[in-house]
Amino acid sequence: MNTEQHAQKVVKQFGSKAHGYLTSSVHAQGEDLAALVEIVGLSHEARVLDLGCGAGHVAFNLAPLVSEVVAYDLSEDMLAVVAQEAKRRDLPNIKTQIGAVECLPYADESFDWVVTRLSAHHWLKRRGWFVRNQ
Repeated sequence: MNTEQHAQKVVKQFGSKAHGYLTSSVHAQGEDLAALVEIVGLSHEARVLDLGCGAGHVAFNLAPLVSEVVAYDLSEDMLAVVAQEAKRRDLPNIKTQIGAVECLPYADESFDWVVTRLSAHHWLKRRGWFVRNQ
């Protein structure tokens, strides 16, 4: 399966369920989410990249602690949910970016923290590691 086929499959599978992920208690809470908050701590000047952000629970929890969170996901519907909820929660430092985690559009050292939660199993596997767009 190539990157484009994988993207189409993910968008089809998860796009229509985006709001359900926002209201899911499994996704909205958990020890792993609390651990991410504790690890990042009060990094007021930090920029965070949330890979495979889904409905944005990591972003919502980290945004009050840092300068900026970029919520990055393959699903436009998920990102729309994140943007709408960030606005509702008055978290203007959350930005959304569509794209595949396997090919990030960012320069090295663009972020202080790169985090993910409950999404890596959806990523398209490649030999070696992920590559940045040149």
